[in-house]
Amino acid sequence: MSTSTQQTLDQFAPRRDVVPSRTFERYLWTNPGVCSECFARIRTEHELTVDDWGNTVTELDRAGAGIQGYDNVNGGGVYLPRTFCEECGGRGHADPDTDSKVQATRRASRIAERLEEQDIPVDARALRRAVRKLKAKPELEALDHEIYERATKLAVRRAQR
Repeated sequence: MSTSTQQTLDQFAPRRDVVPSRTFERYLWTNPGVCSECFARIRTEHELTVDDWGNTVTELDRAGAGIQGYDNVNGGGVYLPRTFCEECGGRGHADPDTDSKVQATRRASRIAERLEEQDIPVDARALRRAVRKLKAKPELEALDHEIYERATKLAVRRAQR
């Protein structure tokens, strides 16, 4: 039985070519190592060599705010181990309640930290400022995902200048 390594697009794309409009979705929202609610680090990734031919497998370990819990995943009475965020209690899905302006600003700082960990240039001050301004608009204040996505796009674009 041979094992092959699945390579992601991220391994081929240099970080300087990050597309600002896709940064939030690609590197944060769908990243299993980052809490989708508060953007804390909950897992780290490492590679293991699995055979004599150098084939590798990527594994995720709990780290930072990640703690083990059990969740009734499909509602069938079977509880499987899951990684929960110790800071916000999230289990990988964003909370439907909207963030306050203060929470959103703190989370913007975390977004900047997670991007910097991945060597993605970001203007952290511009990110926080954009989140505060967007959160202050009555027509947008309940749209947290869109606010973070738009603010991230602006901050990454500004850092690339």
